[in-house]
Amino acid sequence: MERYKRISDYKPLGPAVRVGADVDAWCTKCKRMLAHTVLAMVRGDPARVMCNSCKSQHNYRAEKAKPRAVGSRGPRAKAAKSTAKPHPARAWQQASQDKNLSNPRAYSPKETFLADQVIIHGKFGIGVVQEVRPGGKISVVFEDDTRLLVHARG
Repeated sequence: MERYKRISDYKPLGPAVRVGADVDAWCTKCKRMLAHTVLAMVRGDPARVMCNSCKSQHNYRAEKAKPRAVGSRGPRAKAAKSTAKPHPARAWQQASQDKNLSNPRAYSPKETFLADQVIIHGKFGIGVVQEVRPGGKISVVFEDDTRLLVHARG
């Protein structure tokens, strides 16, 4: 018969984790499992923590986030593959064919442009308007890439 109990024999009162307590969590900045201080709790679980090493605050993560499986991006990935853009050099060659590139119109978001017009942009250089899209946007083919620009905004 044991007459005395040790402190370890008693169960702690209240929840094991509380605001201000230290827990191990995945640090999104350090990219390691480190000790964190609990800042906020939701339904008895840590919700927001602060890393004791780098002092960054983030949502509680009990373990490292698992990488997504390749090809699991959903319907958007399928749509992007079906409408593949042509190579920029090939697109530029097709768009600039039979166009007079010597007298381009200066680009301004306030001006209105039509399809097949040759424009000159201050940063991207000479381009050809490929299509006019709804919402005041134009698709322009430049030598290095096709870009979406705004127009008719003034």
